[in-house]
Amino acid sequence: MGELCPSCKEAELTELVPGVRSCPKCKKMFRGPTPESEPEKQITDEIMDGEYIMKNTSMNAKWEIADKGITVYREKYKWWMAVLLCHAPSFDSIKYIRLSWWKKSINAHAGMFKIQDLDVLDNTIIALKRIDDLFDDTFNPKPGVTIGYDPIHERAEINNILPTFDEKKKKCPKCSWKMNRSKNKRFYECERCGEVVVIEEGKPIFDLPGKAMPLAFSSNFPINYYLPDYGISVKIGMADWKALVIIHAKENPEKKWLRFYWWSRYLQKYMTAAYSLGAGQGLRWETKKGVMSPNIYEKSQVPDLISAIERMRDEWAKAKGIKLPPIEYTEP
Repeated sequence: MGELCPSCKEAELTELVPGVRSCPKCKKMFRGPTPESEPEKQITDEIMDGEYIMKNTSMNAKWEIADKGITVYREKYKWWMAVLLCHAPSFDSIKYIRLSWWKKSINAHAGMFKIQDLDVLDNTIIALKRIDDLFDDTFNPKPGVTIGYDPIHERAEINNILPTFDEKKKKCPKCSWKMNRSKNKRFYECERCGEVVVIEEGKPIFDLPGKAMPLAFSSNFPINYYLPDYGISVKIGMADWKALVIIHAKENPEKKWLRFYWWSRYLQKYMTAAYSLGAGQGLRWETKKGVMSPNIYEKSQVPDLISAIERMRDEWAKAKGIKLPPIEYTEP
């Protein structure tokens, strides 16, 4: 633990340059002897208290509160990656996992990846394990490994259990009640359970259950600026899409890294537009605001991230008062 700010006494001082420190909360600066510093690079599996996280990062208690967390990797004054168990200020009982990245001496927000569903969390762990098993330290396939595009072994029969929607029968894929078609013929709505099925280019789309995700590799993603090599979608909904993708820059194809992508789209505009002109903009996938750049550049950090997520998974289960089954995954 570092030295507390003598002014607000709410956060630890961070060193800007030798002999000059500042408080990330009240922004005051102090000159004097530098307190004993922590190791420049830090990897720990100790669970941090949520209060410590809130005081020493840029997380805003107005929007979310950290209960606890585990540091995956921390390099002083530069980079900090952690897995957190959080909740919204108004709903203490509703927990979720947040993968967080902070940067610079003030631990400013650098990236995040929120997981609010246990099935999506398990999908994320499986996706990370697949990447860890099949790729080398440069995020290229290991020698002798051929990356296939089939579902994982445990979900080989996934196409047989995927929910379907027949426009002739108009039965809700969730409760089997007959759905009503909108006047503009762009979506169906179920009066019983509220389920919505959107018609995109003549095809029905709806939220896929987490357990129905095949977790297969793909290279077809709505990515700007970079080129995707291999990626795994862990969640696909009508307006919410999350994936882990290995990418590279066009000018430097040899340097690859892993990025956590989170896209969203504003379907309300498409569903309610009176005319077709301009309605298609609501179908365009865009990066979720606030996600920024949740990257992993060092492949060696992937096993530590998996371990931290699994431990936070257990903490999440304790908070919900449930016992979770083991994750089913064996890479052939």
